[in-house]
Amino acid sequence: MAVNSDPVAFNSDSVAFNSDSVAFNSHSVAFNSHSVAFNSHPVAFNSHPVAVNGDPVAVVCGPLAFPEHIDRVLNAYRVPAGTKSALYDLYLSLGDEVLEVFADLAEGVTSATMLSPDDTLVIREQVVERYVRRNHPLWAAGKPTPSLWHPRVAEGRASGAAIPLSLSVPHGIPILGRNAHLGGRADTVSFDVVAAELEDAVAIAKAEGQQHTIPGSVGATSGTFDSARNVALLWEIQPNVFKPAGDRNRTIVKVYRRHRDWHVTTLTMALNWLRAQSTETFILRGSALAVTHEMNPAKPMSDTIAALHDRTVEATGVALVDPTDQDELVLLDSEVMNHALRKHVLVHGARGAVWKVDGS
Repeated sequence: MAVNSDPVAFNSDSVAFNSDSVAFNSHSVAFNSHSVAFNSHPVAFNSHPVAVNGDPVAVVCGPLAFPEHIDRVLNAYRVPAGTKSALYDLYLSLGDEVLEVFADLAEGVTSATMLSPDDTLVIREQVVERYVRRNHPLWAAGKPTPSLWHPRVAEGRASGAAIPLSLSVPHGIPILGRNAHLGGRADTVSFDVVAAELEDAVAIAKAEGQQHTIPGSVGATSGTFDSARNVALLWEIQPNVFKPAGDRNRTIVKVYRRHRDWHVTTLTMALNWLRAQSTETFILRGSALAVTHEMNPAKPMSDTIAALHDRTVEATGVALVDPTDQDELVLLDSEVMNHALRKHVLVHGARGAVWKVDGS
């Protein structure tokens, strides 16, 4: 698998799609407007009266920090505090479409005051399905879209990017995610193959599993990319869905079988893309997975998982070398390691924790 032409390159870390406008359908609420009607009871917004450096200040309610205009809408509906908290967590991760789905949910009850945190559990599934149905045709046409998962620093108001790549892969659409990883960590890159058929992609997106990158993909290779220093660390080769077994994920048995080589395919995509950027590339060793991902010592990662990770890396045929002392300084000077791995490298060194891709 190789990059055919003109690799997609980003020379900054601020890849984002801004989306701060949501309509509450029959309730006629627009979050980016200054006048809102709730069931014919008008509520006037005073043009965001408080601002810092031109940005409206968020209204803080306990642990919440919704943008002021959104908070006013929810307060006008008297949404309970616990429900707002659950809604805000989803909003941080998935953006303003969470509010559209919540509005649809609210239409089915007599009063929004009746909605509980448990009622918000269906929102994620509906947001994901809407996302796949809206964006899959665009990906198939080679057009970039906003990502599903939002960088946490953007507080729900901007997404990352999902960019189809000019690659030839079997049974799917190869996609590069920038700042598109569950958890909202900054400077992430992820590589997915979304199922070629829309209904297959929707079924995968709704299946049981981690679902941590681009929905519609069985699994992904992820890492961090410090574009300022042109250094990358690939630290995860992880499934988005659990392997079908018994009744679990029975609906995706056939499509999962077609994508059973997702791990080698996505890692190869990642290596080829980074090579095309002339990026100095490092790959986490299986022995450092538990440290990097801060696994619970009471539930240790099995040796099998670490061995499978290393076997996947070897299956790509990439030439690997141990990092030198200079390589270690490059890693420490960059932003590609999380706190846990950085601490480990400072104490034990980079050897034994990562490989370097030879020639990168």
